[in-house]
Amino acid sequence: MRTRIMIRTFHHPFRLRIRIMNIDDIFPIRNLTVLQKVLCVLSLVLPWAGIGFSYILHSMAIMENEGSFIWGCVLGSFVLAGLALLFEKKDIVSIMTPIYALIIFFSMEIPWTILLQVLYSCTLTILLWRLLTRYGPSNTMQHP
Repeated sequence: MRTRIMIRTFHHPFRLRIRIMNIDDIFPIRNLTVLQKVLCVLSLVLPWAGIGFSYILHSMAIMENEGSFIWGCVLGSFVLAGLALLFEKKDIVSIMTPIYALIIFFSMEIPWTILLQVLYSCTLTILLWRLLTRYGPSNTMQHP
């Protein structure tokens, strides 16, 4: 079964074609429960808001290094793992994300930077998309 992402095209008065894609086309969340929807939003908001919060703490001179506040990424990993446990089909990669966060942020001697947080947040976003499209409820978009 092939799945397609529908892109709506609107005709602009100046003969420009504007394409608008809904977030629901990318992240299939229509058939999720309220708790699953909340966890989806939290798993995206926590890491990205943590990056913004670290900039605010750095600009207020509370933290010397703006990359030192890594707790948004760590909490986002735990939320993603909790969401993965709620689905019938279990995704071992999403369930193991808290362990990845502990390994990357605490046991390796990588300096905590904004770049590391952005890369980890991008990874969590991709893992959320993978979890929803491959392991989500049976009547959402499924890949072979």
